[in-house]
Amino acid sequence: MSAGPGRSGFTPGEAVRQAILVLLGLLALFPLYFTTVNSLKSPVQYAENLLNIPATLHPENYTLAWNQIQGPLLNSVVVTVTSVLATLVLASLSAYAFALMDFPGRHLLFGLTLALLLVPEFLTLIPLYVQIRALPLPSNYLALILPTIAIGQPFAILVLRAAFEALPKDMLEAARLDGAGHLQLLWRIVLPIARPILISVAIIRLIPVWNEYLLPSLVLDEAHRTLPVALVNFQGGGASNAGAPNYGALMASYVLSALPLVALFAFLMRYYIQGVTSGGVKG
Repeated sequence: MSAGPGRSGFTPGEAVRQAILVLLGLLALFPLYFTTVNSLKSPVQYAENLLNIPATLHPENYTLAWNQIQGPLLNSVVVTVTSVLATLVLASLSAYAFALMDFPGRHLLFGLTLALLLVPEFLTLIPLYVQIRALPLPSNYLALILPTIAIGQPFAILVLRAAFEALPKDMLEAARLDGAGHLQLLWRIVLPIARPILISVAIIRLIPVWNEYLLPSLVLDEAHRTLPVALVNFQGGGASNAGAPNYGALMASYVLSALPLVALFAFLMRYYIQGVTSGGVKG
C-alpha cells in the first residue's frame, strides 16, 4: 500500500503553494532590505547602485539621522503611548457598560458610537483644527492627544464590547455574589482575561497614531513636532547638502524611526496573534 501525498512529501500543488508563499515573503522583506542597505551608502554609492551591499559602509549616516530625529522621536513616543493607553482605559469602561450593564438607552448609545466609524476622518479635520486652536490647552501635546483618543474610541469600544460579552456569565455572577463591584469585576476579572484583545487593539491603534502626519503638522508647534513631520522636513532639506540629497541619511532615519515598532511587535506578537485569531475571549 503506497503512502499518501501528505506522508511522502510535497505534492506538485503543495510545492507551487510553498514557492508562492516564499516569493511573497521575499517581496514583503524587500523594502526592509532596500532601506537598510541604502542607509549605509554615501550619495555616490546610492547613485551608482540601489540594490547592492556597499563595499564601504557609512555608519555616520545614522549619527546625522539621529541628530535630526531624536527630539521628534521622543515626542512621538509621548503622544503615542499616552493616546493609546487613554484610549484603552476609556474604551474599556465604555465597553464594560455596553456589554455587562443594563441601563436605558444602552443600545441607542452603542449604535450612535458605531455610527462614528462611518464618518471619514478627513471630513472632521477642519472643524477639529478650529476647535483645537480655540481651546486654551496647557500643553501642545494635548492638541494631538485629545483628538487621537476621541478618534480611537469607536473601534476600541466595538472590539472590546464583543470580547466582554463573550466572558462566561457564571464566573461574573459568582464574583458579584462574593461582593465584587463593577470596578473590581473590570479590573480583577474582565481585563486580565481580555488581555490579548486589549493588546491587539493597542497595536492596531498604535500604528496609525505613530504614522499620523496631517493632524500633527497642523496643530503641533516646532518643539512638539512628531516623527512623521520631522521625516518629511528631513527629506525636504535636512538630509541634503550643497551637492546632492543625502539619501543614505534619509534611509537611516527611516530605519531608526521603525525600530520602536519592530521592538514592540517582537515582544507582543504572540498576544497580538492570539487576540486577532480568537475573535473573542474564551471561558
